[in-house]
Amino acid sequence: MEIKNIKELSSMPLDKIVGTNEWYYSAEWTGDVYEAEEMIENGNEFEGTNMYLIRYPEGKVVKPFERRRNVYIQRPVWNHDGIAFLLVDFVFSEIVVYHLNVDSYKMMCISKFPLSIVTDCYNLQLCMTPLTLYRHGADGRFELIWPERLSFVVEPNENLVHRDGDELYFSRWCENPDYKEEIYVRSACSGEVIRHFSGILYDMPDGTWWLM
Repeated sequence: MEIKNIKELSSMPLDKIVGTNEWYYSAEWTGDVYEAEEMIENGNEFEGTNMYLIRYPEGKVVKPFERRRNVYIQRPVWNHDGIAFLLVDFVFSEIVVYHLNVDSYKMMCISKFPLSIVTDCYNLQLCMTPLTLYRHGADGRFELIWPERLSFVVEPNENLVHRDGDELYFSRWCENPDYKEEIYVRSACSGEVIRHFSGILYDMPDGTWWLM
């Protein structure tokens, strides 16, 4: 058996970045950004996210950011020719979206917002395509934050799984009496349901989606 020893990562877990067959990531402290926010609001310090990228098959390791206290880095997402990151800096009260070009390894800030743009960081995430910052609040209100601003109410059992241009794909589950899931496609311009169909969407490593 051939074993490749990636010494930089020690025993940190490895996860694939959705949308690419070449890149994986490994992170310490992979809890939700809302958990980090609560820690800080309660007077504690958040130790910060320690993240590495690993390129397959050569095993090249890239450290995109230095670990900093009270700075949260969410799991990366594939974005065209590179990797996008959502970073929440509780020190400077900023939300920052970065893009790493995987050919030049050049990191670029592509958007920055004051933390006050959101009520809180509950379910604050990036998705694609196009690259989109959104928040799904505990009150059931769904917010598109960037590149457009829109807010609308969704069902309690409804979650965003993908964006494709002006269409948002939400998964809605129910038990009546058997468990099943349906996909509700909503307009990214109005939030209105355009169509819906039965099944579960799975994102595949090559960027395609399979409906089961």
